Amino acid sequence: MISFLICGIIFWLYTYMTFMKERIFYPSIIFSFMWGGVCIYTALILNGYGQHLFLKEYYVFHHMDTYMIYFTIVMLGGFYLAHSLKKHTYVNVSLMMNSNFINKILSKYKWIMWLNFFGGILRMAVMISSVGVDSIMDYRLAANAMMMTSSLSVAGIIFKITAYVQMLANFYVGLYGLKTGIETLNFRKILGIFILYAPTQMATGGRLFILYFILFFFGAFLLGRGIALKQHKRKLLNLRESRAIILSFIGLLSLVALIAMLRSGGISKDQETIVEKFAYVTEGMLATEYLMDYYPSGTYQFDLGKNTIGKLSTQYLSFRSYLNDHTKMSAIVVCLFTPLYLDFGYLGSLIFLFFFAFFAESIAIKSLRKLTIINFCIYMVILKMFYESVMTPSIGANIPNYELIILFLLFYKLLFGKIQKSTMPLASN
Repeated sequence: MISFLICGIIFWLYTYMTFMKERIFYPSIIFSFMWGGVCIYTALILNGYGQHLFLKEYYVFHHMDTYMIYFTIVMLGGFYLAHSLKKHTYVNVSLMMNSNFINKILSKYKWIMWLNFFGGILRMAVMISSVGVDSIMDYRLAANAMMMTSSLSVAGIIFKITAYVQMLANFYVGLYGLKTGIETLNFRKILGIFILYAPTQMATGGRLFILYFILFFFGAFLLGRGIALKQHKRKLLNLRESRAIILSFIGLLSLVALIAMLRSGGISKDQETIVEKFAYVTEGMLATEYLMDYYPSGTYQFDLGKNTIGKLSTQYLSFRSYLNDHTKMSAIVVCLFTPLYLDFGYLGSLIFLFFFAFFAESIAIKSLRKLTIINFCIYMVILKMFYESVMTPSIGANIPNYELIILFLLFYKLLFGKIQKSTMPLASN
């Protein structure tokens, strides 16, 4: 328990000190905030908290309590090296990335949000007509199956197309958050953009539409506010903005818990409290603990990156089957280093994580030193990877986003060229 608590406090100290020093929302900040919370929550569970937790009996660690110490050292070491080699880690907004440019992009591509909204409604209609709504969990499982299928049915095609629209909506929400951070925050406008954003992922019966909105909107908002603080003398948050953020987070996080409480599986989870519903973010470490028991170090052949990029190996699939057959765990919530352990082993995964932290943070810093629309998208993907790392193998899971950025580069002139040209005279004044 002590090792988890210490690691959590260290991660949160890094979060506080790094943000307060520069007031810029680097990806390492969200990474450290998330992992700090996971470690502290795990320590509380080990100390007796959460008597009604669905997986309470599984929280026994023989490997992860030590691994987390090394993990904390290598990740923070990688972040520190990235910042020390980039002595001037300021944000330099490109002349092309002026407020007029951002506003024109948001105006021109507002249709993406409406397409996302109606695409989500269409998803819901397809799912309700297929499985009904008698059981939210049955609906959730059917929706997951629909997302994973390669079917060329009408439903399958709708789910695939709307998944790509959702990725575009992610970047739009991020850009809207950046604009809001530079200017001012209004609760009604947050609510409006959230309503347009929610339906596509809401249609799966999951909660990610809430968590991703928090990430993309408020993550970019903090970046924009950091830029504004360096350009003008102003408060981090005024009273009206503080109220709007408090209302937003209370509403969004309550909705996360409410959706969880409405679900019911084969074994009842109804006794879990609202706070206990958030314990799923700790299940990635739990899955890795069981993986290290299932494949002790030195007893298996490394998969050499196969699982990390999302192509699950026979060994990984065997472990998932074991979890499904012998435990109450879902085998779905895994964290960043779960596949890395199978790919590179105990020591190899830690070495990989050090370089991953270093290069990802370095790329983010470089992107922020010349903040263009493409660099902003790169920054948002790294932010997403770090945010997701507690509950998904985020490197391979974001391959479609890497591809989308490449498409933005290839078709930059078509997408943004005219807008950039029309706003450059304003930027040069």
